[in-house]
Formats: sequence, structure tokens, C-alpha cells
Amino acid sequence: MNDFASGADKAEENIDVSVIFRALVSKLLRIGFVTVLLLAAAYAVLLFVPKLYESRAELLVEPRSTAYTSAASNQNAETYYIDIATVASQIELIKSRDTILAALDAAALRDEPAFAGMSDSEVITDIVENLAVTQERASRLISVAYLHTDPDLAARVANAIAQAHVQRRAGQQISDTVDATAWLEQEIDRLRESVVGAERAIADFRVQNDLFTGSNNESLTNQQLSNFSAQITAANERRNAAQSRAQLIRSLLESGQPVGGVSDVQASTIVQQLSQEMARLQGERAQQAATFLPSHPTIRALDAQIAEINTQISDEGRRVAQALEAQAQIEADLERSLQAELERVKVTAGTNTIEGVTLAELEREAAAQRELLNAYLLRFTEASARSDMSSALPDVRIVSAAVPATTPASPRTALVLLAVGGVAMVLQVGGVIFSELLSGRALVERPARRAEPETDREDLAEAMSVDAEIADLPAPQPPLPISGHRPPVTLVDTEIEALAASVLAGLDRLIIVASDNNEQESLDFAERLTAAFVNNGQSVAEIDAASGRQGIELGLTDLCAEGAEFGDVVHRGADERFAFVPWGQGARLNRNTERMATLVDALSDIYEVIVIVTGRVGMTSSLPLFAGVEGKCVLLSSTGPNSASAAREIAALGFDDVRVVVTAERQSEVA
Repeated sequence: MNDFASGADKAEENIDVSVIFRALVSKLLRIGFVTVLLLAAAYAVLLFVPKLYESRAELLVEPRSTAYTSAASNQNAETYYIDIATVASQIELIKSRDTILAALDAAALRDEPAFAGMSDSEVITDIVENLAVTQERASRLISVAYLHTDPDLAARVANAIAQAHVQRRAGQQISDTVDATAWLEQEIDRLRESVVGAERAIADFRVQNDLFTGSNNESLTNQQLSNFSAQITAANERRNAAQSRAQLIRSLLESGQPVGGVSDVQASTIVQQLSQEMARLQGERAQQAATFLPSHPTIRALDAQIAEINTQISDEGRRVAQALEAQAQIEADLERSLQAELERVKVTAGTNTIEGVTLAELEREAAAQRELLNAYLLRFTEASARSDMSSALPDVRIVSAAVPATTPASPRTALVLLAVGGVAMVLQVGGVIFSELLSGRALVERPARRAEPETDREDLAEAMSVDAEIADLPAPQPPLPISGHRPPVTLVDTEIEALAASVLAGLDRLIIVASDNNEQESLDFAERLTAAFVNNGQSVAEIDAASGRQGIELGLTDLCAEGAEFGDVVHRGADERFAFVPWGQGARLNRNTERMATLVDALSDIYEVIVIVTGRVGMTSSLPLFAGVEGKCVLLSSTGPNSASAAREIAALGFDDVRVVVTAERQSEVA
């Protein structure tokens, strides 16, 4: 303790920048000479390094289809979407063995002197080692780059691989079409046999069941039914007409009226001659009546002739009536004959209707087979027309052919020389600075500043906790040093400074504080340790897993019980560098959860130091909850027999780094 106090009063050693600057200026000529010498050596080495030239060909991945090369049934089909996976698949196809072999065959690369005497496997291995196939940013462009000492050969290889990939994609599409054509040809042969068999079955069924078809694709039975019905109707009409005309003539004869006005009687040749003769006699009588009286013999003779003619006309009318009645009888007989034939045809039509169901089924089956055959024939014609390699439009095309490079891609002389010069300068400057520091010429002694004392941290922390509960504020941050009298430095203070230095040097990031005495001792030590970290300018997160003090704020117990989320239990102080996870509202910690380790991992990503207080070592300790966490475990122990057993218990939990801090001096001070 006395040594530590005396060390605090010693003078501090600082670096004098002016001394270092003068040393650099004095050795500037040597630094420049060495740098130039190294640059010359590097340039000489680069002259003997083989120069590699890079040629680059670019491919564009996009669907290609036109109305002239697409199938008629696929004119309105949507183009497929090209995503990142499609471009990645194209890249792997370009780098495949088959594509490189196709490029070797197409461009006759095996005859090149660079590949002379090499097997196909060796040539492919050599090409793959110098081949770079990449996607240009987030586009559909694929770059095919090849490195070689011969710029012309590099361009040829890049173009050959790009062209081979395009041809391979076209061949893959054509292969699908060829396979489809072969399958369609087999199906067409099978369907032709099926259609012939179906049509032969229809013909046989028609012959066996007399289901013949007449004009207008109508069955003979239906045509006979129509014809017989029409003939019966016509015979019935003719019979009725003949009967009506005969009845008219007889009614006129019975009533003594002339029948010469009836059309059927007028149509008779005899009646026409008699009518002419009667007209002549009536004209002659009219002439004689002008001269003679009605009783004159001439007039009487003429009247007798006219009466005789009327009698003959009546007799002729009777014969016409008899002819009409005979015609009506003939039509009636014809009607009866036709009706009998119609009944017979109806019976046949009924049988044909039942058999027509089977015929319709056969015709439907044949029609379906015929339509399918026609569809397959159309597809076969289209597929055959697109089976040629020139008819395919692959989904990739060359948009930029590779040309021989004029400047080497490797080595980059300017960049190499710049790097050599920079490294030479940095190493020499660093060497000068390091030599000045080791010699002590750059170190000057200055009086050390005395550290500002701290107040009683326990009382101040208690006061801040009470104020935070009243104001419903986040948990208090660790107190900062204030002016006042500094107590004597103890062994615990020395350990805290050592831990702070270890964390500041990056050796430790997670500190777990345990005690073999009581929880309050570990809480006090954690507060002082956290304050030391904050004073060093580091961000700290402190987790209270020991106090057991229930409060109104959400904390560790609520997180373990899944009553709060991670963001709800981390409370920031006024200083953004400090965060505190309190005990919480629960009475005890849930030990069957993995959320504790998740919380520690999340805080370690945000804060530079994590301090976990686990309290007294024993059955009720929360230390086993952090057994899987990698960090330093600080065991606060009094000078008693419990120290070794507690350390072994902690080591058994998996903590490799256990540091025992003896607190006997502080306990005696408190007492």
C-alpha cells in the first residue's frame, strides 16, 4: 500500500514529439535513399515477372422470342422472369467442363503452343485456374475474363468459351424440341391406328344395323319418314279436293242448274264443243226471234236443239263427277297404303334411335381421337420446323466480344512500387521512432497530476437509487469522482486499477463478480469497477444478478420469465456510455432459460465492457447461469478457508480465468 502511494507521487514520463521530429529530419536522406533503392530492386524484380494480359467477353442473359420462331400456340405466352439464381446458374454452366471442352473443339485450342503436349484434363485445369466468370454488379451481364501471357490467346479463349456457352444453351433448347418431336411422332402413329379403328367400327356398326346416311348427312329412315308423311298429306289433300268438286257438280245437277261454269266440267273437251254449239244456236235463235214469234217452228226447233245440248252438258257433268269420285277413291287407297308404310318405318326408326346411341358414342370417340391427332400433327409440324440449330434463340447472347489487351493486368507495376515505397517509408519512420523511445531521448519527465478524490460511493449510489425510484427514472449510472479528500489506496483499489488496465488494453471484455462472503460486497466492488471503466472513457453495461431487490422497473427476472423484451430491461443513464440491467420485479431468477446468454451477447456487441454481479457463491448463486459465457471471473474472498473451495467450485462451472481478490484489508477498514 505504501509502495502504491509513493508511486502515485512520482513524476510521469511523456514523449517529446520535437525530439522524434528532429531525429526523422536528420535521417531523412537515409530514408529516401533506402526507399529509392528498394523501389529500384522491386522494379528490377518486376521486369522478370511474366506479364499477364486479361481479355473479357460479356454475355447478356435475357429471354429471346419472336413471332417468327415461336410456336403458333405460344404466341401470347409470357416471357419467364430472370432472377439472380438464373444468372448464377448461367455462370456455373460457363465454368463447367462440358462448356470448356466445347470451346476447345470449336476454336481448335488444343493446337496452341501454350497447350501443346497437355491432356484434356490438364488443359481444362489450366483454363479454369485463369478463368474468371462474374456477374456485373446487380445486372444480367456476365463477364467472362481470361488471363494469359499471350493477349491474342487470352482473347481467343474468352470468345471461344462465350460462344460455346451460347451454342450449348441453344443446343439444350433444341434438344428439348427434338425430344418432343420424337415423342409426338410416336403418339401420331398410335393415334392414326386408333382413328382408323374407330372409324372402321362406325362403318361396321352402320352396315350391321342398316344405319345408312342419305343426303344432308341424314339417315335413310328419317328421310323415309319425312317423305311418307309428305305423301300422305298430299294424297289427303287431293282426295278432299276431288270429293268437294264432285259433290259440287252433283248438287248443281240436282238443283237443275247448269254445270258449265264448274272448272272441272269446263275442262272437258266434249263440254267445250257443246258449249260452242249451244252458243251458235243461241245466237241464231236471237236472230230468228227478231223475225218470228216464239211459237214459230224455226224458233221451237232452235229451242229443242239448245235443250238437247244442255242435256248433253249435264250428262257430261255427271261423268266428270263420277271421275272425280273415282280419283278421290284412288287417293284414299293411296293414303291408306302410305299410312301403313309409315307405321312400318316408324317401327324401324324406333329401333334405329336405340342403336343411334351406340353409334353416337362411337362417333364421339372417333371425333375425339381425330381432333387429338390433328392437334398432334400441328404440333409435330411446328416442332419439326424448329428442330434446326439456327431456329433456336437461346436465353443468352454475346454483347461484347473479347479483344487482345494492350496493357498487362498483372503485375500492376505502379501499384506495386507505390506499396513498396509506402511500406519502406513506414518501416523506416517506425524504426527511427522506436529507437528514439528505446534510447530514452524522446522521453521527458513531468510532475504527475494528483487524482481527484472520490466521495463515499455507497452513500451516493443509495441516494441516487432513492431519487430514481421517486422520479420513476432509469437506473442510476455509476457516480463520477467529485472533489474532496481521497481515502488511502487499498489492495482492492489496486485490483480495480489492474482490471481497468487489462480491459483498456483489450485483454478482457467481460467481468463476472462473485463473492464467498455476501452479495453486498460484490455489488460494491462492481460499482467501483464500473466507475473506473467509465472514467477511462469506455462504454459499460452492468447486470445485477445478485441483489434480489425488487423494484418497479423491468429487469433480469422479468426477462428470464419472458415477461419483458430485451430492450425493456436495459436502462441507460444520463451518460450514454453506461447502461444498467436491474434485478427487476420478480422474486427469483428462472434458471431454465437461455435468454441470459443472449442478453450478454447482445450487450457485448454494443458496449466495450460487460460487468455481471452474481453475488455469493453457493446453491443460490446465479453464477451457473453464465457458465457458457467467456470472460474473467473475479472472486472476492476474505482470508479464510472458503477461498480455495469457492475457486474450485467456480472452475468446475467452466470458467478458465478465475481471479481471487482478497478483501481482508477492506473488511478490517469497514469494521
